[in-house]
Amino acid sequence: MSSILRLLARNAARAPDTVRLPGSVPVPDGYRGPVRLEPSRCVACGLCAYVCVSDAITGDDVRGAYAWGYDPGRCTFCARCVDHCPGGALSMSAAPAPAYARPGELATQTLVALPRCPGCGRAVRLATEPIVRAAFAEPSQATRALLRVCERCRRRRLQRGMAEAAGVADGEREEDA
Repeated sequence: MSSILRLLARNAARAPDTVRLPGSVPVPDGYRGPVRLEPSRCVACGLCAYVCVSDAITGDDVRGAYAWGYDPGRCTFCARCVDHCPGGALSMSAAPAPAYARPGELATQTLVALPRCPGCGRAVRLATEPIVRAAFAEPSQATRALLRVCERCRRRRLQRGMAEAAGVADGEREEDA
């Protein structure tokens, strides 16, 4: 027992053996830090929030915009959100997340402005070119025009097109025989 006390006393009397590095520790290649959003590339699809295993990313519709929220304190830095982002709007920082004392202290929210429908002025979520190419082998100009309008106007245009193809004029109905 006395040898343990002597060892403790000797260690307490010595200076620390830790060597302090100047500045910060270099970040290794491939390090995955906090997620960053490039709002101009975001298509507000919400796929990042859907694939986030730790619920660190949220997405909500707010006053004609998309509110993208991120809490690095909840993030597992798995990069699933970055891998699945169809617009390429997400990337990961090469620097570690800052220290925090309370849960949610590092949480941020970014409003992503959505383009407006040319027909009615409502907010529209646009499809990215890879999504358009996956859905349509060679999209026509009419298809691309439909993808730029809101869901309501798109439905109306398609209904008018079907009515014209069937030979039914606006406001005209077939009577039951």
